[in-house]
Amino acid sequence: MYDSFSPDELELRSVISETLIDVDEVKSVQTIQTGWTNITMDVQCKKNDYIFRFPRNLFFAKMMIKDCIFCQFLRDKVSVNIPDMQLKQNKNRPFSMHKKIVGDPLIAMMGTLTSAQQNNIVKDLSVFLAQLHALPIEIMPQQIKETLGCFLDGLASVHKGNYDFTHHEVLHNMEKETKNLSIVHGDFHPGNILIKDGRVSGIIDFSFAAVSDRHSDLGRFVGRSERDLADALIKAYQNEINNFCDMEKINHVANVFKYVEYKYVQYMQSSHPEINIPHSVLQMVAQEAKRFNNVRT
Repeated sequence: MYDSFSPDELELRSVISETLIDVDEVKSVQTIQTGWTNITMDVQCKKNDYIFRFPRNLFFAKMMIKDCIFCQFLRDKVSVNIPDMQLKQNKNRPFSMHKKIVGDPLIAMMGTLTSAQQNNIVKDLSVFLAQLHALPIEIMPQQIKETLGCFLDGLASVHKGNYDFTHHEVLHNMEKETKNLSIVHGDFHPGNILIKDGRVSGIIDFSFAAVSDRHSDLGRFVGRSERDLADALIKAYQNEINNFCDMEKINHVANVFKYVEYKYVQYMQSSHPEINIPHSVLQMVAQEAKRFNNVRT
């Protein structure tokens, strides 16, 4: 059984220095405040820049290991750049490192994109999704193969307080009824998409990667994006696969993730108060809290 890391910045800096001692010269280390499941460090070195991630608990450690395994599996199978994850260990505590992919999260650029940039970005994303969803599920590494619904059930197990698992039922039902399941990213939203010079420079965070209905990735994107960008991606994806998408399925998945994210932020606020959760996310959670509380009453 693995152990997990605590947010002791001095210790983490020491682990980073030990890891890179024969690889590169460390110039600076900065904590990335958007790291939730992991304590994420942006490390600038003389030759390259790196991202280090240290899991906050044992379930998140399993997620990070899954991310590493999936990235290695996927690297030669899609055209977009993904992290070259390396799994490390310190005192029976797993952590990861990879060379930093240059780019800004799409979430930070929404509303500022030109029409040409948006077209290029949705084209890049639709090609990636088509390539990913076309992979036969039989080749996915067995040790990380599970449905997205089952993964979300496991993720919910770390939460404190009440959790209404019936919100997952629509996803479970989709996965049971879909004849041809796909390999999916699982957490495909603009925060995990990197942009440079108006094109997709990389896609990150495959810790939710799973087997599911292909609409799961589109539903996750819709729930976290501006409507015009989401509509453009759906259209581009339909053109890429030469088939229509089921908007009802997409909206069902978007609603599943609204509840997952609402409870996820609640857990982070109570268990990891050191995390700086963006104001926009807190506003979203406050809105969802009203809706879900009204549903119960």
